[in-house]
Amino acid sequence: MKKLLLLIIPFLFFLSCNQPVKDSYGCFPTLEAAKASSKKTGKDILVIATMEADDQQSSAFIINVIQAEDFSQINNNYSVVCMDFSKKAYDQTVVSDYSDKKAVKEAERKEAILKTNMLDAKLLNVSQTPSFYLLSKHGCFISQVEYTQEILNPSDFSKQVSLYSEKSQNINNLADKCLAGSSQSKLEAIDELYNGTDPVYRPFLLDFADKAIKLSTSPETKSKYLLAKTDALSSKAFLNGDPQAAVEGYVKAANQKYLTPEYKQQAWYMAGYLLAMSDYSQYDLVIQYLQNAVQAAPDSADAASIQRAINEMSSN
Repeated sequence: MKKLLLLIIPFLFFLSCNQPVKDSYGCFPTLEAAKASSKKTGKDILVIATMEADDQQSSAFIINVIQAEDFSQINNNYSVVCMDFSKKAYDQTVVSDYSDKKAVKEAERKEAILKTNMLDAKLLNVSQTPSFYLLSKHGCFISQVEYTQEILNPSDFSKQVSLYSEKSQNINNLADKCLAGSSQSKLEAIDELYNGTDPVYRPFLLDFADKAIKLSTSPETKSKYLLAKTDALSSKAFLNGDPQAAVEGYVKAANQKYLTPEYKQQAWYMAGYLLAMSDYSQYDLVIQYLQNAVQAAPDSADAASIQRAINEMSSN
């Protein structure tokens, strides 16, 4: 029995360390943690972005809704993520020369969470606080939830979020179809989901783009979703302050043998465009990438405009 316990206890400790930790209000610290939970529970993900004490509306929402006793009615129905971008949140990532190891470790943990949330906030196009966003159990973007002055308690908030239940059901049903049935039916569902999603929020479909690449035998379809995957990864890299990785992602995609000429052209163009935006000192390489784009599909509808851009750059 003692030997058995010695084996079980470390295993239980390992499991507990890998479980997403919620805060005292039942909210997950990151979108990824909420997504991991939602895949098991089937709940939609509700993202709340605030700036506690830095704007009056955020402070009122936190006190009247998140900190209310009956906020559990929200947590019972959604995997809630609370992202706070206030000075208070930033201050918790700063340590002094006199901080002990425990304090330093906690500050580093909160800094990692803040950086992760800042990237996801950029991908969600958060422009004001408080803001609310609804995603499916698989992390697909459903809708931004409108903030109104009439949200005074958890019940009001629950009613506001429920206005998007029909759209949520449609997205969830479609996402489920992407994961069941024949390869062809999955691909058709992925295509419907991808085409029906605003391009701004397609980075949240990264897993489905990856799945389409693996399922498809058509060069056209594989090319479409390889570029979709590259768009998602490069967007994240660029927004995370690593434009070089974003450029390299498109260069890698452009060199894939199965990529069709038009998609190859798009990949080379994006590599040149991002490089020009981030490091114009590499002028010669920008020109080379754009020339590669023209050569990839010289008869395409975009080839002439890309060539004009090359000519204008060369004349300056």
